[in-house]
Amino acid sequence: MRFLHLADLHLGKILHKQNLLEDQKFILEQILQIAAEQQIGAVLIAGDVYQRNAPSAEAMSVFSGFVTALAARHLPCYIISGNHDSAERVAYLAPLAQLSGIFISGADTAKIYTYEIQDAYGEIRLHLMPFTTPMQVRAAYPEQAEKIENYNDAIRVVLQHHPVDPAKRNILIAHQFLTGAQVCDSEELAIGGLDNVSAALFDDFDYVALGHLHGPQQVTRPEIRYAGSPLKYSFSEANQHKSVTIIEIREKGNVQIETVPLKPLHEMRILSGSFRELMEMPPSEDYVQLTVTDAAPPANAARALHTVFPNCLQTLFSNEDSGEAFFGNSETLPEKSDFLTLLTEFYAAQHDGAALTDMQNQIVREILEALDQKAGAQ
Repeated sequence: MRFLHLADLHLGKILHKQNLLEDQKFILEQILQIAAEQQIGAVLIAGDVYQRNAPSAEAMSVFSGFVTALAARHLPCYIISGNHDSAERVAYLAPLAQLSGIFISGADTAKIYTYEIQDAYGEIRLHLMPFTTPMQVRAAYPEQAEKIENYNDAIRVVLQHHPVDPAKRNILIAHQFLTGAQVCDSEELAIGGLDNVSAALFDDFDYVALGHLHGPQQVTRPEIRYAGSPLKYSFSEANQHKSVTIIEIREKGNVQIETVPLKPLHEMRILSGSFRELMEMPPSEDYVQLTVTDAAPPANAARALHTVFPNCLQTLFSNEDSGEAFFGNSETLPEKSDFLTLLTEFYAAQHDGAALTDMQNQIVREILEALDQKAGAQ
């Protein structure tokens, strides 16, 4: 059977004040076409469907249209919630969606959902594990709470309570950060690696469909894989090649993996040069970050550059002699990825550059997780 592995759609994402919803609609249409061309039997979405805990009506409409199109094509779809999602909102009307072959797991915490499907080689078991935190696992298994100090402990406990039959073909869909994986600026990760999970915990699975990291990559073996985000969500991803992952599972132990490249509505590029060099470049609709290297650029440089690059998202001015860069105006200030980053920088500024301790980090993360859960319940 052939599966299409997606993750990190982040519907509703705004990048440097640019709403990416049209770009996201464009890429989802492309993914539907790939699914048809590749004769896909089922779609796996490994979390972060939405950018925000409370997604906009427009973002929800785009996702509804996508899964409705899958259902119309009789393509089953298996979805988990990620750390950006409200698990309850992702799983809203899940029993009704299941009647159309859309299986959504996310509302219950610290739990793995299992579905069985049949193909020419027999039974395949799909195990869906929504984004899971130590706090959720401690609450679910209080008798083991003292042994759950980090994410690795938490995932180990959840898997221990959900054993799999190694003689069967097993696929896990998960949204966690695996130790050794490569990261980029648009991801929200714990400082000091507190959210690291060992890939060895997933040895019993024939394929692990991961979400959370935006760069397509394998971890320790080809069958443990991040599909990556379908679009570039930060300039640190400008050189990445976005794709969807196609998995063909035949008999036990025979897993074939390939990628199909995605072509965005707008490419993302980083350009640098003198004001004159940039102005003489071919006009482009791409999303660009420009660095002007003149020692004394014209006062209206940013506005003039927008006539060549109307989708310029960020303009930097850098003196090549000093090597220093600064932002042209408040319209192009870099985004802060999360509250924990802001708090860490504030703490360092107040304590002569000192970093939060691991214990302080954990306390802050647990408070934020509790607030997220409370917001989602309202």
